[in-house]
Amino acid sequence: MRHGTCDDGLCRPGAHARPDSPLTVGGTVEAEFTARQLHDHHWPLALVVSSPLRRARQTASIIARTLGASVVHPVDAFAEWRAPACVLGRTAAQYPPTYRAWRQQRAHDPDSALPGGESLRAFAERAIEAAHIAHDLAASHGPALVVSHRLLIGAIAALHVGHRNPADIFSFASEFRLAPAGLWAPDRGESP
Repeated sequence: MRHGTCDDGLCRPGAHARPDSPLTVGGTVEAEFTARQLHDHHWPLALVVSSPLRRARQTASIIARTLGASVVHPVDAFAEWRAPACVLGRTAAQYPPTYRAWRQQRAHDPDSALPGGESLRAFAERAIEAAHIAHDLAASHGPALVVSHRLLIGAIAALHVGHRNPADIFSFASEFRLAPAGLWAPDRGESP
């Protein structure tokens, strides 16, 4: 599940949200709506786990409370792609020249990263790790819901359809669309 709309998502559409950006009132309503949909469709959940980022933790708490599921300690592997510090909270029109130049070459050097950021290879490897962790949690505890972020969910979707090259995974994830508080599952696509 993608987290609900956060403050940066509302006030800075298209910007890389800062890690501490909280849910908006609308994001809380989105999470509550999705929780009610899950409840109405009788989706059994044994546990809810999230990214350590504030907006994901808040969404997970709403889901768990509504469905009576346990909340597991946040898992770092479920965090969003770590954008370089120079672009956090900024829109594309505000990106510095160093970031623009790096974006042009990152597909050719998937191990490169700017200060505070994550390389495409590290992100792809973390998406693989996140998919394994989610699978293991469900196998050990029963149905699990992971509250994460659009790019990470998109990277897992890219892996699911067979992408293995870090640049291809990131490109697919960048184009992946999932509404705030939207659900995605490997076997079902967007649900319910």
